Amino acid sequence: MSRRSVLSRLGVTFGLSCFLFAACQHEIPPPEITLVTPLEGEVLTRDGELTFTVLAPEGMLHEITVRVDEYPVRFPAVELKRFGRFRIPLAVLELGEGEHGILVNAVATEDDARSAASAGRLFTVELPPATLENLVISPEMIHQGQPVILDAYFEGTVASAEGEMFDRSFNFYPVESGCWRAFAACRLFAVPGANGLTVTYTDAYERREVEEFVLTVHEGDFASYHIVLSPSVGGKLLETETTERESAMVKDAVKKYSPEQLWESGPFRRPVEGGNITSPFGEKRTFSTGGGESHIGTDFGGLPEGTPVYAAARGRVVFAHEFVIRGNFVCLDHGRGLFTLYNHLSEIAVSEGEMVEAGQRIGNLGQTGVATGPHLHFEARLATWAVDPMTLLAEGLSFE
Repeated sequence: MSRRSVLSRLGVTFGLSCFLFAACQHEIPPPEITLVTPLEGEVLTRDGELTFTVLAPEGMLHEITVRVDEYPVRFPAVELKRFGRFRIPLAVLELGEGEHGILVNAVATEDDARSAASAGRLFTVELPPATLENLVISPEMIHQGQPVILDAYFEGTVASAEGEMFDRSFNFYPVESGCWRAFAACRLFAVPGANGLTVTYTDAYERREVEEFVLTVHEGDFASYHIVLSPSVGGKLLETETTERESAMVKDAVKKYSPEQLWESGPFRRPVEGGNITSPFGEKRTFSTGGGESHIGTDFGGLPEGTPVYAAARGRVVFAHEFVIRGNFVCLDHGRGLFTLYNHLSEIAVSEGEMVEAGQRIGNLGQTGVATGPHLHFEARLATWAVDPMTLLAEGLSFE
């Protein structure tokens, strides 16, 4: 659209001076309007300001009106004096891409005399799509069963971002200007070597971009252990229907999480006081009654039954239930896809839906479910995958 057609739409008459006079009994000088920003023909790629000044004889300035395109712009009422400087924000996302026109009208009056002036200007809005400038993955060496921190640095305005790896999706959250962070999990059974990682992001105009990356996975150093079980206890592990039903219930629970970070920054606290680790995360187990598995948690033992078990961090109770395999079981949602799970409790001391604080007792250590003695089986889940919970106790995770 031409300059003439844009400004004509705003009511500017061409072929005449920008100063319009209308006098009844005598002429009075019209106000003087000076447009400061945006400059004529300026291209805006981010929010800006319309700034202008109006000068009129003392006591004569009567009215100022402003239009951007065909719409009046509202701005704080001011006491009109001889001189005024005005600022009006220009939100580029509301304006949209393309050419825009500004028209400022000012009216001066004295008795029955009236004069007016107008000033117009054109500017253009261009909104380049957001781009992913850099993706920083921590730690530098990723091992099986390890939490992964991803910091995505964007140029431009991003409305949302999500990632996917190992068939699990996860969300990014803004942490500072241009930087969005996500927590994900390198699954325990990930194939060592190159694995795919996808980042999808959408800008303020719902323009969607997908970028592919490679995540190099290193094999974890996991020990092997043979466990002798009584036929009655071991038989429960061979009941496929029972184990699959429990796994499905837990998996469904950790798919639904609070969108905000509920836990405090810093390392998580140890869920029990004293004792020792009797079975580490990732241990490859075989059972005397047949079958085997990789241990997806950390076992704390060497403690008497009834020892208090504490919440490792602030969170909401999403499960407080008795299972055949897991026994008395509590699951805490810490927000943004992070959960901790507590198994084989002799007693549950919290209720589903309850918010608990770090260090609050949630139950007592026991040997309910499939267990060879009193112990706490402690798990952590990120994006539904099990990760080594000891990394949370050592380092913690935070979006702050």
